[in-house]
Amino acid sequence: MNLIIYEDYLTEQIKPFSINHAIFEIKTGLYSNLERFVNSFPNYKIYLVVRDEIEDVVRYKFPQFIVNPKVLPSAKCINSKVVWSKDYINLFSKESLLYFINESSITIDDFNRKVKSLKYRKDDSVIKIDYIWDAIYLFNELIINDFKKIDNKSLKKYDDVKFIKSNLIHIGENVTLKPGVIIDASNGPVFIKDNVTIDLGSLVQGPVLIDNNSYISLGAKIRGGTLIGPNCKIGGEIINSIFHGKSNKVHDGFIGHSYIGEWVNIGAGTNNSNLKNNYSNVKFDFGKKIIDSKKIFLGTMIGDFSRISISTSINTGTYIGIGTNIFNHSFNKKYVASFSWGNIEKVDFDKFIKTCSLALQRRDCQLHDSELKLLNYLYKKMI
Repeated sequence: MNLIIYEDYLTEQIKPFSINHAIFEIKTGLYSNLERFVNSFPNYKIYLVVRDEIEDVVRYKFPQFIVNPKVLPSAKCINSKVVWSKDYINLFSKESLLYFINESSITIDDFNRKVKSLKYRKDDSVIKIDYIWDAIYLFNELIINDFKKIDNKSLKKYDDVKFIKSNLIHIGENVTLKPGVIIDASNGPVFIKDNVTIDLGSLVQGPVLIDNNSYISLGAKIRGGTLIGPNCKIGGEIINSIFHGKSNKVHDGFIGHSYIGEWVNIGAGTNNSNLKNNYSNVKFDFGKKIIDSKKIFLGTMIGDFSRISISTSINTGTYIGIGTNIFNHSFNKKYVASFSWGNIEKVDFDKFIKTCSLALQRRDCQLHDSELKLLNYLYKKMI
């Protein structure tokens, strides 16, 4: 049995995350979209069909799957943007941009042509990520449903730590909770994975996921609707936001209704607005087009490897591409292109890569050749 997970022709709507990530990497609830596919189809051979420019990076990140083979087999086919549930299994009787059955082997070029020919049928019964902020707005509902399906164990005792609704709190292995920590699951579950440290006097107020090896700074306020990915360092006040992984916002400052990519550094005292003064819908600028998000609360979407200096003010509904360096202390433009140095100039690529390498070395990581190649391609494409 085979499963093909494919991207469609609307990946621009998931930027800046989709600039250098496959759509199925996006996270909401307890899992990424890809993890949901794997969990739902445990006995299937999985094929990944992605854009050519990210093919090598995807192959490096996910060596257990077959990526962009020249010929694809007969298979169930699901769009990467679908937040899959086992309840959807009967939907394959229909054919749309979201799912279909490939009846026989097909070249990858013909497969992609078929995807481009499919109509987008509105189907409110299927949860999907049409825009990056959908992951933010789906988080609470999904983590509540995900938590119901896990086998939660009893909490061990921590000195001077307060648990509220402990039956909705999961604490992983080797977790350090310092005195004065309050974990409140009154409004939804709190799921803390392994090797997490939550420092003195921090408040964690569900629904929240804190992934492996992350650190929560002393006195932090991690409020509902927050997903903190693996190997992050987070402090200040966070609400309704997703940090994808390996990002740093360890000092005071507010981040709300935002999606933060990987290897992002947010300086002390940085705040984003997530609500307009007139309470109107937030318009979001993708560079080539501006759309009405139909959301009253919407913060900033920040791409990988971006750095935001101390005391920066980020406007409502701000797009910040990958590899940017922002150091203006007044409100920045609402669209900041990738590899921007301030508001006007571009970063020097060699210096950018050197800084990235130093940042990764601090976490005992390094850029893979495929990642370096992709960043070089994107830099040349965007300047």
